[in-house]
Amino acid sequence: MSENRINLGENKGFPKKIPVKKEDLRSIVESLLDSLSAKQKLVLSNRFGIGNGEPKTLEAIGKSLNITRERVRQIESDAVKALRKSENIKNINDLLSCTRDIVKESGGIIKSEKLAKSVLSRYFGKTEASLSEIRILEIIFLLAGVKKLRANREIREAWVHPDFDRKYFAAAVSELESIFDADKKILNFEEILRKLDHSQFSQKFSQVRPEHIASFLEVSKKFGQNVFGDWGKARWPLIRPRGVREKATLVLLKKGKPLHFREISRLIEEMKLSSKKVHFQTVHNELIRDSRFVLVGRGTYALREWGYEEGTVKDVLISLLKSAGGFLKKEKLYEGVLKKRKVKKETIAVNLADREIFRKEGEGYRLNDLES
Repeated sequence: MSENRINLGENKGFPKKIPVKKEDLRSIVESLLDSLSAKQKLVLSNRFGIGNGEPKTLEAIGKSLNITRERVRQIESDAVKALRKSENIKNINDLLSCTRDIVKESGGIIKSEKLAKSVLSRYFGKTEASLSEIRILEIIFLLAGVKKLRANREIREAWVHPDFDRKYFAAAVSELESIFDADKKILNFEEILRKLDHSQFSQKFSQVRPEHIASFLEVSKKFGQNVFGDWGKARWPLIRPRGVREKATLVLLKKGKPLHFREISRLIEEMKLSSKKVHFQTVHNELIRDSRFVLVGRGTYALREWGYEEGTVKDVLISLLKSAGGFLKKEKLYEGVLKKRKVKKETIAVNLADREIFRKEGEGYRLNDLES
């Protein structure tokens, strides 16, 4: 792999693991707040839901203290500045470094929820993250110097590193979008990396890593991920399948082979593509009317993009022979039919026995003059 290609190796610039800390997150933050004035402590506790309460808005806190929301914002800002200068902050330097490292490893930008879960996992050794813990961690993130980006039309809520380059991010997202626009198909993450590796992307963004790509996809609202982990444009039907046809397409793509409509119905439910009961007759009725699907056996459907065609086995045999100039060896005929139909070899043999259409000749078959 050339030096401009996406580096799929481990990120050696940052520690993947640090010694797991036994401290409780809530205790750490409460201890930090002890250095603040009573009003500062009250504002931060209410703002981030520390203690037994729920997080409150600036306006709600302002009303309870009989001050404006702007004054609440100023008290919050002053409190964070005071915490950064306090002696207590030295006790959480490892936690702050851990936070900054995770954000930087992700290309300088990371979804809010993912950052919280990553910090809880790496620093505290926790596999689950409660909503209250995610909220409380925001104070730690602010002290770490990372900046929160509110969700808007372009991005989901995220945190960014002080060195984050927004133009670099926008350009990378644009290149990623062009990959999907060119193929117009969903891709798993490894397929995305391979396509980027064979495009101009790796030359334009020589420092990019797989972790960065993953984070860009997760943060940008231009992209979405379906239940199988495949990526695509956010509004694509196969990313947000609503109808039976899209859900059936996803099931067939996942299994990679023709399936009976009863099996497709069962898998739609099993794969949690529908929260309601899926009636197999509804699936059959939907698929038989859609040109994207081909009936390749009794009740068995395949995707047309796989190379399947309509018609009986006899129709397929005639089409194969015509395409080959009128003659094909027996094994080639069988191979061709089985690529387009889910049938037994005995069924192919029965159809070839029709002497009005096919004539056995040596090791193969020829169309009679009437059909050639």
